[in-house]
Amino acid sequence: KRDGLQLVRSIYRANKAKDKREYLETFLDDFELLKLEIRLCTDMKNYLSIKKQAQLSALMEGIGKQITGWRNAQQS
Repeated sequence: KRDGLQLVRSIYRANKAKDKREYLETFLDDFELLKLEIRLCTDMKNYLSIKKQAQLSALMEGIGKQITGWRNAQQS
């Protein structure tokens, strides 16, 4: 829950800022940590089924591509 709010804050701040790169980099760092936490929940504790983890991974891959594209567009 807290991680999700942190990600939303980063996107909000990037949307408002002239130089979005700092906030997009923060988002990408936090996003990678969230992906790791999800994998750990599946691998170590069995909190998530493999099927749910696969669904989340697919969604998160799309989000990661969008943010990376946004960041790369800012560097141009």
